[in-house]
Amino acid sequence: MKIGIHVPSRERMNRRLTLLTSIITSVRDINNVNVYFGVDEDDPTRKLIYKVADAIPCLKIVDIKNDHKFIGLGKMWNICVNETDDDIISMVGDDMVFHTPGWDEMLINEFSGGNIPQDKIKAVHCNDDCHGEKLAVNLFCHRKFNDVMGQFMREEFKINWIDQWLHQVFNAFGRLKYRGDIMIEHRHWVLGKDKRDKTAERMAIADANKISDQLWHDLVDERIKDVRKLSEYLKIKPDWSKVDTGGKVLN
Repeated sequence: MKIGIHVPSRERMNRRLTLLTSIITSVRDINNVNVYFGVDEDDPTRKLIYKVADAIPCLKIVDIKNDHKFIGLGKMWNICVNETDDDIISMVGDDMVFHTPGWDEMLINEFSGGNIPQDKIKAVHCNDDCHGEKLAVNLFCHRKFNDVMGQFMREEFKINWIDQWLHQVFNAFGRLKYRGDIMIEHRHWVLGKDKRDKTAERMAIADANKISDQLWHDLVDERIKDVRKLSEYLKIKPDWSKVDTGGKVLN
């Protein structure tokens, strides 16, 4: 069993290398992990990151055909997942840093033997040094979820709310586990841990007028459909109190 670390990333060579170094130096066994950077076809650092990948066996580059525009993090993560085959898939940002020694074996254990349901629907999120248990800013799940739902993430969102959507879908069935003992620090510029760069500016422009915020409300019926779809597979009734249903009373 291997963990796929899926990371949409444009430019940001320093952040990429910081993330990559943190992974390599904290794993118990590098053979447990593959790291995938989803890189735009017009990324000016494309040749450079390919050179890095040539020198580091665990690093792979997934080509993103973006037609010279930001296509959205949801789409980029889905492309990364669909072009790979690791059992454990993940939502990880290029502004994150792995700190806990042996986190790879800890996560593999979460998805092995009696620790994972027979239906394989389970997600784990780790301490991000900010939100903690309240929000799955990072997330790992078995690939079976992608197979059942037809996609890992909703592609409508350009930037925000993807994590909240996954958090609520898994939590509706009690299938989301928090590992506070595994630190994957989120060094987001909003938290004052880094500077806002041109990649962040580019994403903000694509999400002009807070499109993603409005979509969270507009897509309430789709969120309900996703929960019901997973419910049909699991044959388990969801806890709707864990889901933002827009005030709709469901049973």
